[in-house]
Amino acid sequence: MISVFKNINKFAGKAKLSDGFAIFCARVLPYLMVASLILYSIYKSNIYLLLYAVVSGLFARFVINELVYLFHKSQRPAYMEQTKTLIPVPKNYSFPSGHASFLFGISFYVFFYSAPLATILVICSCLVGVARVFCGVHWFRDILAGAVAGFVSALILYGLLNYIKL
Repeated sequence: MISVFKNINKFAGKAKLSDGFAIFCARVLPYLMVASLILYSIYKSNIYLLLYAVVSGLFARFVINELVYLFHKSQRPAYMEQTKTLIPVPKNYSFPSGHASFLFGISFYVFFYSAPLATILVICSCLVGVARVFCGVHWFRDILAGAVAGFVSALILYGLLNYIKL
């Protein structure tokens, strides 16, 4: 996984256009994703889509990730000498990525309501994840683990809601 990180991060700082796009994806795109979900929920008059998707993302980030952090404490690649960082480095542990867990948790849950929107959100989540690797704040494995946490969270919440018939 270190070689995957190096092959992505080696392009950081080489071109203003790619750096700008990566910074945009890493820092702004998550807000646009949530805003688009809010607008879609309003358009469809379905507040439960927004509520359950956000709960799925929060569960992935603040329950699943925190459980993993108890057992696995991983430093960020930004602390390696040859890493080029383009955005501020968070202070918490690297594995799994909180951004990826939250965004994939939302994206995967939306599949139960709208596959086209969920597909767009998953693609955007992937862009955010790769951008955070590009920017030097995550290993690629952190993003993969975040995607798994988001997927598991969406399945747990969907199963739980169906079990209690909400």
